[in-house]
Amino acid sequence: MMNNSTNNSLFPSQGFGCWKWLALTLSVGLLTLPNLTAGQRPVNIKMASLAPDGSPWHQVLQEIGQDWRDLSNNQVRLQIYAGGVIGDESDMVRKMRLNQVQAAALTAEGLSYIDKGIYGLSLPLLVDNYTELDWLRAQVEPELRRRYEEKGFVVLAWADVGWAYWFTRTPVRTPDDLRKQRIFTWAGDPHTPRLWKTAGFQAVSLSAMDVLPGLQTGLIDAVSSTPLTVASFQWFGIIKYMTNLPWAAMTGGLIINRKSWNRIPENLRPRLRAAVKKRVVRIKEEIRYTDDEAVAVMQEHGLEVVDITEDERSQWQQFVDQYGPILRGTLVDTAMYDQIDALRRVMDRPDFTLPEEGPGHQ
Repeated sequence: MMNNSTNNSLFPSQGFGCWKWLALTLSVGLLTLPNLTAGQRPVNIKMASLAPDGSPWHQVLQEIGQDWRDLSNNQVRLQIYAGGVIGDESDMVRKMRLNQVQAAALTAEGLSYIDKGIYGLSLPLLVDNYTELDWLRAQVEPELRRRYEEKGFVVLAWADVGWAYWFTRTPVRTPDDLRKQRIFTWAGDPHTPRLWKTAGFQAVSLSAMDVLPGLQTGLIDAVSSTPLTVASFQWFGIIKYMTNLPWAAMTGGLIINRKSWNRIPENLRPRLRAAVKKRVVRIKEEIRYTDDEAVAVMQEHGLEVVDITEDERSQWQQFVDQYGPILRGTLVDTAMYDQIDALRRVMDRPDFTLPEEGPGHQ
């Protein structure tokens, strides 16, 4: 038979003992919460992204927002503005500098408005698979992080956007075929249109939100982008041909301006960063296979994949070898271009071995 005095001492149901037990429980619970200053207001973070509503990346950003609320006891609140409602990526970066928006999930295009070195990882025909990309990115990551820190931004995580292919109005098998079409380039980027024109191409600068109207009116005929992006924005209804040549591995990142990051309690920041990394690692594995699924879906709705011969592929490589060097000091700063080029030469050595064989591309 249970002793009543023991029962009362462990589970007090009334009197002063109950309040002591409740106070102790609350004290222990408070020790597990973030170290917030008394009276400190919640930290509200606006995060912008071009990712369409409901897309895999949008879902991940929402999950990160929930993680941050849970880990901070609702003291750090991440509000997602998806689908380009904040504007193009150049607008996002400008508004982060003004603290009108505090964070963003950006492609290399957006990140390049802060530092052009990031474009070094997205050079045409630079890598053949994700293992090569991972190795290259690991070598330059410390330098890239340092650069963004110096310019007032904190990189929460690097991310994969997917493989860029050429999607065109008429079939494209060689660089000469592409020269007959008007190419989309990002508005706000003064270098890329000039570089394409130097190589004999027709380049038209538009915002991301103007791509579909540009396709509909015939202002542009060709877009270099990932299959998932083309499917999400429904561009494939007009640019119905995809050249089966992985043009570039697109990288991106989640960043926050340093002023807002420093408003978050210091002891909480590692946990929030870890939550971002965990979600990004998961979406990285999904993205690496979702592009193939996007191509299959688009094929069911009329997309035609244009296979190329080895001779035609060599023409693309010759084009990159001829015009690639003009990207040095223009699209990519000289120091990063040289570092990437040196690493590529290391990878090409017969005695070089990557950590493991990674998934390639179809």
